[in-house]
Amino acid sequence: MSTPVTTAPAKRSLARRALWATWSGWGLDGFNKQILPLAMAGILVALGLTKADAGVVTGTVAVVTAVGGIIGGRVADKFGRVRVLVAIMIGYSIATALVATAQDLPQLMLWVSLAGLFLGAEWPVGAALMAEYADQQRRGRTLAWVQSAWSVGWALANLSFLITNLVFAPATAWRVMFLVGLLPAIVALIVRRALREAPNTTATAGAQPRERGVYRELFGAGLRRRTIVGALFGAAGLGSTQAIQTWIPLYLAQERGLSISGAAIYLWFMIAGNWLGYVLGGQLHDAIGRRWAFTAFYLGTAVFGLLFLGVAVDALWFNLLLAALVGFFMAAQASGKGALFTELFPARVRASGAGICYEFGALFTGLISAVIGWTSGQLGLGNAIAMALGLCTVLTVVLIWLLPETRDWELD
Repeated sequence: MSTPVTTAPAKRSLARRALWATWSGWGLDGFNKQILPLAMAGILVALGLTKADAGVVTGTVAVVTAVGGIIGGRVADKFGRVRVLVAIMIGYSIATALVATAQDLPQLMLWVSLAGLFLGAEWPVGAALMAEYADQQRRGRTLAWVQSAWSVGWALANLSFLITNLVFAPATAWRVMFLVGLLPAIVALIVRRALREAPNTTATAGAQPRERGVYRELFGAGLRRRTIVGALFGAAGLGSTQAIQTWIPLYLAQERGLSISGAAIYLWFMIAGNWLGYVLGGQLHDAIGRRWAFTAFYLGTAVFGLLFLGVAVDALWFNLLLAALVGFFMAAQASGKGALFTELFPARVRASGAGICYEFGALFTGLISAVIGWTSGQLGLGNAIAMALGLCTVLTVVLIWLLPETRDWELD
């Protein structure tokens, strides 16, 4: 049986479809994932929960997200990237809308956990698909551009937060926000109708036979070091991001006493910096290599994050500038993960390996989130965030130098 030949123009057309389809998926991911921290203040009041309860909720979501990433990567290596992506999108859109029906803590935990399971599965599947389409010299910036959609989704979540709180009472507004999570899925599904697997890729629908199981290979002699160190690096990196991104809305509202509109201004600046960080960060990852770029961006996140937490709230423009810088560095370090984690593994286990490296970190962030929630009562929320941020940054910088430099590696 002959193998169909994919012409260069056809391959470019497929690559463009993959680019925009994956971009839309990450935007939807950012939208749905950021609804929870934005809505948390309203949830606490409506359901009579404490900050410790909030820590347990966000921590549980992080753990379930990790499980989803590992499962999603494994299923995508077996059945193909595209069909799994579509199923994931439908699943997390429906689960996000169901959060709006929660009446108490157990119901809230059930629906946000289900949404987290699907959300976690999105990242490794989309990253593997786009990495297999991208040119090896431009892989870092290509995946960084795809991940920039996350900032667009975050911006739309912030806009939804503003509008719903203007139109509805706080006890109702957060429920409407989660219901809105259904709408972007329609757009993303339309875009993905024409999406195809990367041409000449062996990791589709179980096409490549394996001599042994996926996890035996990932933790075998050849890939064990990459898998373990990559997972620890992903954990520490996500921990630093979790410390800021998840808790900043509540921090601005409770410790800085900002109104909804006041907190939204800070978030708009952070989102703008976030988008620029994704777009420009990928350029530096390709220019100077993964190790030096990650080192610079994680240190920048820590420095400007601590400054943002320490500057008085009345220094408005300085604070807004710091918010933009925090968003920039936070996104710039995240922009290289899609390239790094997919470059570490061969096609037959690529999505599974990337899923472990990225989503194992969610287990750690679950712990970090719970610790921040528990210690905020004694230390104050700002100090608890700063402590977690500093610890995770040190670990991340050490671990990236234990991984190989993967810039310009050619993918099978």
